[in-house]
Formats: sequence, C-alpha cells, structure tokens
Amino acid sequence: MFNQTAQKVFDESIDRALALPPGDLVASEAELNYASGLVSYALFRGDITHEQAELMHMRVRAARQRRVALLIRQTAA
Repeated sequence: MFNQTAQKVFDESIDRALALPPGDLVASEAELNYASGLVSYALFRGDITHEQAELMHMRVRAARQRRVALLIRQTAA
C-alpha cells in the first residue's frame, strides 16, 4: 500500500490537474503523468498490488477524461 506521504502527493497531483484551466494542457498532463509515475514506481517496488495499481491508474484516466470533456465543452461554447 502507498504510504501516507505518497498517497497525499498522488491525491494532490490529481487535484492540481483538475483545478487547472481546461486549456492548460501541458501543466495538467505533467501532474497526471507524475501521479502515474508514482503508481508505477510503487508497483515496481512491490508496495501495491496490480489490482491497486489498476484502480489508481483508472483514477488518473478518469481525471484525464474529465479534462478532455471540459476542454471540448469550452471549445464548443
């Protein structure tokens, strides 16, 4: 399992990505990629299971999809 510090950093990275303006693609991708990297590293170290990693990667993908939806909505308006 992620330790408390890693979990906090993971959560904050996703929160920061979601808080950015829809057009700020580079910063949001940087935050989401950082969160994905934390998950991959924890899996590599054996700190989390494959199932936990998949759930966390799903959370990153969901945040990315939300960003895309917001960008499309902004562009269509």
